[in-house]
Amino acid sequence: MRSTITTLLLAAALPCQAAFTTFGSGCSLQSQTPAIGNNGLPQIGQTFSITYTGPNYLFSSAQQMAQPFLALGTQPLFLTIPAGLLIYQPAGCVAYLEPLSLTPMAPDPILPSYVASYAIAVPNDAGLIGFQFLAQWLLVHSQCGFAGCGLSGLITSDAATITVGL
Repeated sequence: MRSTITTLLLAAALPCQAAFTTFGSGCSLQSQTPAIGNNGLPQIGQTFSITYTGPNYLFSSAQQMAQPFLALGTQPLFLTIPAGLLIYQPAGCVAYLEPLSLTPMAPDPILPSYVASYAIAVPNDAGLIGFQFLAQWLLVHSQCGFAGCGLSGLITSDAATITVGL
């Protein structure tokens, strides 16, 4: 009994560890599946980045655009986007969070694509230790033609639970 209490007290005294844990799965577009990743961890007083891999182009030879958007939120969700909803909408695309913000990635200054990471500076505030939020990439696919561009697919990545720590 005494060792159990000691163990519980020690566990409570340990600082919360920063974490970036992925879950779920993305859906594929043109044989590529978007994925979420990270550079660094969400530690107070530090900056870390949420990274994107997958389809990403400003304007392809097929007159298509694929722009990643970063969704951030605190509430989980499980919403399946119906296959065939849009012309290139594949099956299996799931929104895993209720977004509080949806940030479009800007065009890359050098490459014919969009920026593929988003930096977050975590304030140096001990009150944030243990704070959790969710992140997921949404790829907005557009088909262009003589009449302009139109939405043709909403493609999702896997998601991540992010815990701020020391």
